[in-house]
Amino acid sequence: MSTWAIVGIGLEFVRQLLARGDNVLATVRDTSRASQLWSIAGTADQGSCRLLECDVDSESSIVNFVEDVKKQDIQKINYVILNAGILKYPNSFLTGTESNRAVNRLFEKFQDYALRPFSSFDNFADHLRTNTIGPIIVAQKLLQTAISVGTVVFMSSDSGSAADFRGFEDGFAAYAASKAALNQMLRHMAAELQRQGSDTTILAMHPGEVATDMADVSLSWEVEGIMSTEDSVLAMLNVITTKTTKQTGTFWTWEGKEHPW
Repeated sequence: MSTWAIVGIGLEFVRQLLARGDNVLATVRDTSRASQLWSIAGTADQGSCRLLECDVDSESSIVNFVEDVKKQDIQKINYVILNAGILKYPNSFLTGTESNRAVNRLFEKFQDYALRPFSSFDNFADHLRTNTIGPIIVAQKLLQTAISVGTVVFMSSDSGSAADFRGFEDGFAAYAASKAALNQMLRHMAAELQRQGSDTTILAMHPGEVATDMADVSLSWEVEGIMSTEDSVLAMLNVITTKTTKQTGTFWTWEGKEHPW
């Protein structure tokens, strides 16, 4: 299962899973606008793909989606890949007050970048809703069904690491905070499932620096090692499929390296 499969990493997961001969449940906000996904699903030589609607920003949509999944007569979902995410850049911490604009002018004079405004209350809330709350609730609702779930993969980011804080990422404050919150929530989810003796594995993945529409922003620092969605997903699948309940509640990179929280 892949959520937000209409573009980028999610779409590539569907393509590669079908090429392996897997049966895929792919979700989009609106199936009538998923022409590329319909094309991939319709021309696959192997596997099968069913499209379902799910808006992770809406609890009612998530509930309806899970009810639709229950109607599919599925006993087990081997992998749930929760890759829905947004980056509304820039989303810096400082507000756009006059005093901060004065600071900005000083930075503009002596540095090659300016402090960017934290857009709004809604901007921060949007990041949390899409990057944290939505994916967690999707996993929660699926795990509360009678369907057996093998592994749940949350698409995180190195930006969300507290141990490896990336202070140079100007304009990523809300995004980083939402990924850090996601990391803590999934760790608690994994711990709770362990206490219950569950066979479900919970993982966080850093996909690397991937060339997607979301990442197509002008930054004040150089991003190294940019890769295609094809290379990132191929590498992540090699990592995901090797993890068991012994690794539940852990954070991995596309290279198969454990990432610090």
